[in-house]
Amino acid sequence: MSIISFFRILIVRISSLFYFSRRSKVIFYHDIHSNTKYTNMSTPVDLFKKHVQMIRESGYEIVSEITQLKGQIEISFDDAFLGLYDNIELIKELNIPIRLFVISSYLDKKGHINRQQLVELHQLPQITIAAHTHSHKSLNKMDLDEIQFELKKSKEELEKILTSKVDSICFPEGKFNRDSVLLSEGEGYIKIYSSLPGFYHDDFIGVKKRSLVQFAQEREFKAILKGGDHFLFFWYKRKHYNK
Repeated sequence: MSIISFFRILIVRISSLFYFSRRSKVIFYHDIHSNTKYTNMSTPVDLFKKHVQMIRESGYEIVSEITQLKGQIEISFDDAFLGLYDNIELIKELNIPIRLFVISSYLDKKGHINRQQLVELHQLPQITIAAHTHSHKSLNKMDLDEIQFELKKSKEELEKILTSKVDSICFPEGKFNRDSVLLSEGEGYIKIYSSLPGFYHDDFIGVKKRSLVQFAQEREFKAILKGGDHFLFFWYKRKHYNK
């Protein structure tokens, strides 16, 4: 573990001491793996199972969509790597809903799900398909026409494959600006997600906050559930958001 990671985890754990409520929040991963690992951002299935256990032991309900101020956790996965598909029986066994953010141009690419697998996942009651733009480029570095293309093309491609509505999106690498938000709303995205840590109902300019937990061990994960990573909000905002 690097010095930076050590101090980050320490800050998260100390900050969690100041949060005492079970307010609802979104957590996210990139993939899970048992045998084959498709990305260095992947979480071992044993650690993922431990997270689910800790969520439930802490008194939270894992839901497909947060509707309550307290007591609910929403789980999402970014990029649609193959590991989630490979381990879908685990998701069924745990009976947990997942919101899967799909990069439409990455379908059929090595290490990612293909179109048929996307349809299979969509047909499961545990999986909600959402957009992650068309090519996974940072939106805050684009002009308005480029941003609109990324948002529109992704929605059109996914809806064509699934023959159903796709109305939620998260921004690639968590990076966005106000134009990204306004154009997302204009394209019909009802729920817009960032990678800024925070509680679900404390959104930022209409964008839902999420906490990255893919490598969190037990103490760090419990601290994140309490809100310990919220101390890092302004650091993430500086990295991810351009007006």
